[in-house]
Amino acid sequence: MLGHNYQNPIILIGSKSGTTRTSVTLESTYQAEATTKATKTFGTGQMSKVEFHILYTMGSGESSNSIEIKLESSPDRTNFYRLVNEAVSTGTSTLTAREFTFVGSDAAAVAITLPIDIQAKYMKIWVKESGVASTKGTLYVEATLSGAK
Repeated sequence: MLGHNYQNPIILIGSKSGTTRTSVTLESTYQAEATTKATKTFGTGQMSKVEFHILYTMGSGESSNSIEIKLESSPDRTNFYRLVNEAVSTGTSTLTAREFTFVGSDAAAVAITLPIDIQAKYMKIWVKESGVASTKGTLYVEATLSGAK
């Protein structure tokens, strides 16, 4: 991200050797954190921004499947809090749990980014897939943490 004098890239979901990315298989529900699951807790290093770099590949023969991304933050890596959306109407703010949805168009791989401001010492990303007829998709997520150091 521009304007920040320090950037720290980290691999969150999947693995990478050189420039070769290895994805994990997605599930239809959010999963408990494990090496082969699309959920990861990470320290923010007290940076101010995170940009998630996401590679989503729909399963062979699938179309119009989607991924849902849930983000949580934590001051202590124990108690996590959902990020929220705010809707304002006639001076009243209504908060709802925030979830990002990306809808694919065919079984091809697609790379997207999701930039977020950081407010806490730790974050957790959860990803699931919906709309699967028969073949599950895969996911790789890398993040760049940015800020002053």
